This record gives sequence, C-alpha cells and structure tokens, in this order.
Amino acid sequence: MLGPLAAIAVALGGKPAVIAIAGLLALIVAVYIGMRHPLWLYYGTVIFVTAFPFGYFPGVHLPIYLVLGCGSVLAFLLYPRAVRRRSPLMTAVLVLILMSALSMIVTFSAPVNIMDFAKWGIATGFMFVLLALPNDQLRGIGKAVVYSCTFSGVMGAIAVAQGTTKWVYAPFSIIGYYAADRFYITGGTHTLPKSGRFDVGEGSETFQRLGGMWADPNAAGIGLVIGIALAAILFTGWQRVTLMSLLSVCIVLTLSRAALSSVLVGVALVFIFHKMRSRDRQLMIATLFVGFAAAMSIPAVRKRLTGSLGENDAGASDRIAAIREFPMRLGDHWIFGRGWSLREFKDGPYAFTENFVSNAPLIAVHRGGLVAGLSFVAVIIIGCVVAAKLIRSDSLPHAFFGGVFMAFSIIALNLDHPVVVIAQMAFMYTFFLTFLQYADEQRKEGALDSPKVAAAPLSKPVAAQQPKLPATTAQ
Repeated sequence: MLGPLAAIAVALGGKPAVIAIAGLLALIVAVYIGMRHPLWLYYGTVIFVTAFPFGYFPGVHLPIYLVLGCGSVLAFLLYPRAVRRRSPLMTAVLVLILMSALSMIVTFSAPVNIMDFAKWGIATGFMFVLLALPNDQLRGIGKAVVYSCTFSGVMGAIAVAQGTTKWVYAPFSIIGYYAADRFYITGGTHTLPKSGRFDVGEGSETFQRLGGMWADPNAAGIGLVIGIALAAILFTGWQRVTLMSLLSVCIVLTLSRAALSSVLVGVALVFIFHKMRSRDRQLMIATLFVGFAAAMSIPAVRKRLTGSLGENDAGASDRIAAIREFPMRLGDHWIFGRGWSLREFKDGPYAFTENFVSNAPLIAVHRGGLVAGLSFVAVIIIGCVVAAKLIRSDSLPHAFFGGVFMAFSIIALNLDHPVVVIAQMAFMYTFFLTFLQYADEQRKEGALDSPKVAAAPLSKPVAAQQPKLPATTAQ
C-alpha cells in the first residue's frame, strides 16, 4: 500500500518526500519491534550509538540510532517498569532536561531548535529508559556497549596500521561511512607567520590518530574511556583483562590527551584513596610502569605528550584565549543562553577557526544559559560524590570505575565538549551516568565482588501487570 504512495510522493515532493516516507516506514518498523521485541530496540540503540554512531538509513539522511532511540523511548512508555529507582543523580538529570527545555522555549528561533533539543533530550533521558530494566538486562546492555566500543576501537587500530580508513569504512559505505583520514600535526618551529589556525611550522610531523567508527579522535577517546570503565565492572577474569587491554591500546592510539589523562588520573586516584592489598598495589605500579614505557616508545605518543606544554602547543594558549573571550561572546544571554541550533554547534571548522570555548560546562551555559549550565554542573558534582564512594569501596574494579568517572568529569569535560552538543556523545555520557548509578546500587547492596550476581532492585518488579516485561517478550 505504501509503495504507490511513496512513488507519488517522490514524484511530487522530491527529497523531502523521500525523507518523510523513510521516516514513516522506520516509525512503523520501530512500533512493531517495540510491541513484540522491545529489548531489541535497546540493544540496537546502544550498538549503533557506539559502533556506528554516524550511520544513516540508505538514501536518506536519517540517523539509525535516533530512530532506534525513539523506539526505545516508546517501549519504555508502553511497558511497566521492572524496577523503580530513585536517587539524587537521577533527580539531577531530570532537572537538567527540564531546565534545558525551558531555555530552548525562551530562546526559540526556528523549528530546528525543537529537533536539536529532541535529539539531545532522547540521548540524556535514555538513562531513565535503561534504569527501568532489571539488573540482568541492564548488564547485558552494558556489555553490548563495551563490545561495540571495542569493535570501533579495533577497526580504528586497523585503519592506523594501514594508514587509511578506506578499507575499514568500505563495508559500511551503504550506511554513510566513507574514508576520512585525520592527521595530527606536531613538533617543528613556528617560522611561518601565524595568519590562520591551520598554519604548519617548519619541521612539523604528521601522525594519523585513531578515530574508529566515531571518525573523530577526540570523540573516540571519550567513547573508549567510557568503554574501559564499563568493562571493569561488567566482566570478570580473562574477558575483563582482554577487553581492557584492547581498549587501553586503542585509547593510546587516539593521542587524545583528555582520554589518556582521564585514565591515568583515574588510576592515580584509585592508587591513593582505595584500600587495596600490598600485592595489588605492587601489581598496579608494575602495570603502569610497563604501560607508560610502551606508550612512550611510540614516537607519535611521545611527541604528543611531551609537546603538550611546550611553546609550540597552540591548543593550550587557544583554550585560555577562548575562556577569556567567553563572557564577551555570551553578552547579555547569561540566564537562558544564546539558543540551540547555533552555527558553532553544527559547523566544526567554523567553531575551530573562531576558537569557541571547548569546555562542556561553559558550552552548556553558552547554549542554555545558567539555568541549564548550573544543572549540568550539579549532575557532574553529584556524579563525582558517588564516584568517590566507589573509590573507597572494597572492590578494585568498581574503584577503577569511580576513579575514571571522576577524572573524566574533571579533565575531559573541561577540555572538550562533544557530550553537550553531539547527540551520539551525549548518549555515551548517559551510559556512563547510568552505570554509575548501577555501580552505586551494587555498593549499597554489598554485591560488588560478583558482577554475575544481580543487586536487589529498589522495589519489586511489577510482575502482575500485562503486557509482561521486555525480558519476557524478547525472543
């Protein structure tokens, strides 16, 4: 029935009609899956967010993850919740969504504002969708995140080894992936007049950075850090060692200072504040020493790290200049921000050239004003408090998770801003917050030493209601 309608719509409306028909078909499929196999939507969302974040339906510019995410939200609304959880962290996230909606309404300028807010809102609110699942299903979702992050990282490592993303992306060209090689320029002397952001000094060298399926190395660093933190608490034995080792290598190959610092500082926090046996402490020191020596033996990594604070590191001075210019750029829009859908949020080269501040809390203020920015800071602070409790817990893997979360919040969020303006990365940060809540519940229930044993839900599952939970309907 839809075939003739689609043909007529295409003939009369062109590309907008194609997008509308594709959206309608995707919605019908999502509704069907949501009714019959709701858990498939959850897995599909996390897999496409982490493994194929920029995948689109063939022929139309419609993100696959967004359709699956909408379907997951629909399933969440239709089915009774297995677990009803409440916590200060969840309350803070809810307030953040409400305050961001308020800022969008006040600064509304075009219908695209609603679309951009909806994408961000679905990504951030996905925390409530996941936390409605029982712990065994939630762990399964988390493992899917780790596997997908590892897949993306390994694909990126293969691209670095080959010197191009051409062969890695080729099998996925049907969903919009194409070769996009990115290189990092370092070293050398600024003998050229600094007339632009892309001047290259004499003697500079270029190194390809791991971007994986995220394409951008800094975004890959964020995803891989979150993946390694989740791997620590969701896996045991050889699986944990293997996955964390692979993810560690991939993090190094991103050459992302924010990602590397988040892991190293996170481990340092665990080393200082976690109560561990002397044997474990010695093993940690040996592992860090070997890992650091191996990383510094790679020329690209060595020059990236040693040049970070040198006179040729334009990034450091540019960040300081951007922060100084921030009040002037914000002008009289402190309360509700300058609005959503601004060019600097969509045009990367423009934001880079104009040197907009690359700081997640400040970008949240720039977009949504103090009402949204302070709410975001509250989420970070509450998350760090929970993470500190995990660091002091009896479980080393959970302490590692807490240490990495705290370091990520202090370092990565102040050095980069994708978790605020890019929906796919907002999803990744939501996964981080979701499993922070999960780990804290395990700590309270005393179930930290055995990831295979489910922590007791905060309330009894609603077993008497129909239809049954996603677990019973998934095939």
